[in-house]
Amino acid sequence: MRHVLFSWVLSLGMAALCACSSAPAKKSDVDTKTLTAADSALVKKVAEDVDSKQPKVEVDLEAAHEFFFLAKTMEMRGEHRQADFFWKQAYKADPTSRYLGFGVAERLVAAGEDSLALVEAKKASKLKGKRTAAQYALLARLYVKAGEVDSCRKYFVMGLDSSRYQDMGLLYDYSLFLEMVRDEKELVRVYDLLLPKVNYISTLFQRQLSLLLDMGRDSAVVELFGKAHDATGDKQMLLQKVRGLMAMKRFKEAVAVVDTLTSAKPEDEEMTIMVLSSIPGDSAYAFAKKKYYEDGVRTPAVLCFIGQYEYDIDMRDSAKVHLLASVDKLQGQPKYANRAYLGLVNIFASEQNYAEAIKYAEKSDSVSNGDTRMLLASVYALADKYEKAFPLLDSLMTFWETWKPLPGVVDSANLVQMKNEAQIKYLQVLDIYSRALIGEALDIEKDLRADSAKKARAVENRTRAESMLEKFFAKDSSYSRVRLSMAMNLERLKRYDESFRHFEALLKLPEFSPHEMASTLNYYGYSLIEINRTPAEVEKGYKLVLEALTLEKDGEGKDAYLDSKAWGLYRMGRFDEAYQTMQLIDSKKMSRDDVFWEHLGAIQEALGLKKEARKSYKKLQKLNPKHPAVLKFFGKKK
Repeated sequence: MRHVLFSWVLSLGMAALCACSSAPAKKSDVDTKTLTAADSALVKKVAEDVDSKQPKVEVDLEAAHEFFFLAKTMEMRGEHRQADFFWKQAYKADPTSRYLGFGVAERLVAAGEDSLALVEAKKASKLKGKRTAAQYALLARLYVKAGEVDSCRKYFVMGLDSSRYQDMGLLYDYSLFLEMVRDEKELVRVYDLLLPKVNYISTLFQRQLSLLLDMGRDSAVVELFGKAHDATGDKQMLLQKVRGLMAMKRFKEAVAVVDTLTSAKPEDEEMTIMVLSSIPGDSAYAFAKKKYYEDGVRTPAVLCFIGQYEYDIDMRDSAKVHLLASVDKLQGQPKYANRAYLGLVNIFASEQNYAEAIKYAEKSDSVSNGDTRMLLASVYALADKYEKAFPLLDSLMTFWETWKPLPGVVDSANLVQMKNEAQIKYLQVLDIYSRALIGEALDIEKDLRADSAKKARAVENRTRAESMLEKFFAKDSSYSRVRLSMAMNLERLKRYDESFRHFEALLKLPEFSPHEMASTLNYYGYSLIEINRTPAEVEKGYKLVLEALTLEKDGEGKDAYLDSKAWGLYRMGRFDEAYQTMQLIDSKKMSRDDVFWEHLGAIQEALGLKKEARKSYKKLQKLNPKHPAVLKFFGKKK
């Protein structure tokens, strides 16, 4: 065994010699400059033994070249069988050629002989020569067919590294392999490389999107849409990116994207409206105006938003102009059109232009699948069109009283939420219906020509309203406006003690605005003064009215509150002060108010101002010829 070991020792010795050839000689070193004859003979013997164990390869380069050129000539002529034959002959003439070996393997693949091709490709891969991405790709594809997963992956990676990931075909084949072995993480990386090369073709894009969504990689999804938009210019991709940013609450990034938009395409409009919800108040208004007037996103939906915001901040004239300008152009966009309709309903209702309010409420109902039907009923009631309001309210009442979830959602996690929403809808119907009944009762009570049947209807309305308010209150006693409606309705039914208990509870509630509190104080105070049961109650009512005046010195209710104050002073016998207070009221505003003329006439009469009292009662007579105070005053004079 000495000669086998010597071969290994000799290799190490030669390596050592090479490593140390430049080092200075030391006296202790062995002298290796000369070999003995015996050493030379031994080295020669070992070399011959090694050579004898290697098969000798016969190479005929001249023949190989000749056959190769013949193969190429046949290929150019389209004679592929002859070309394949000459390729094999060329490789046989030079079996050391890596290039020829892989060429033969490729032609075996084309002939459908995959097993033989893999054998030849394996042999060729061990030969010297230039290693190419195509060679690695061939091995990878052949190993795929052979089902050798580890080898597949190895050669795919080597091929892609060799081509610096520029070989699109190889990338695609690798992605198919990764799909087969379900390596989703690596597949996402490969699709990310492949997609830009195929211009984000839909099939691959959707597959990448699906993978990222399944893996919960939301940020990567957003980036994918952004890259697709940058590559293709498709605004739908940018829209999806903004939606993703909004869903992830990355509002600043979403706004930054939208800030670059400069056209009036539907996607630009939708993105602009979308981000406005994340921008606070005044900033949103400024952003919307900038997009519309400066950046060219001049669309009716953006203009509608501007109008909506102006309505919210009480710029009603400007809001009306913008909403009217947008509404007719939003016919194909019911979602935005309905916003404009609702804004216009509120504006026209506040102007008491009920014809226009009804017009837009009906339009809203037509595009909202009945979601705004309660609003329509409310507007009908405001316009005294009770014959239209009550049938709608009856149908809504029946629907929400008997509402039940569909059988398919009985066990749904959303069941509780659905029941709560149904309960809210039912309470809304009770609220609107009770107010409509009370509104009609008020109209009847003011009607001087109302007969006994109509007066009985007014009482019936108030009784039905009370029942509905009681149902509401039983479900939710915290709703202060409902309690106020109950208190006022009971007062009109002359059930004073019940009414006043509700008023006392209302005065303890903290959520009233100053305006609401002033109105409540005045109503309660005036009621105590008007029924005039005891001096203590009158004095209490007077003090409540003074509190209302303190809260709203210059508000729209000031004249009414001054009238209540004067009436309180009258009830307490302080006629001079009462008259002075009445003179502070703007009589032009109260010219159609019969209560004002009744009070003024009574105070003037108490002071002995007969001519002035007569004039006041004359005005009251024109408004209400059968008013008890008129009949009493003029009857006494007769």
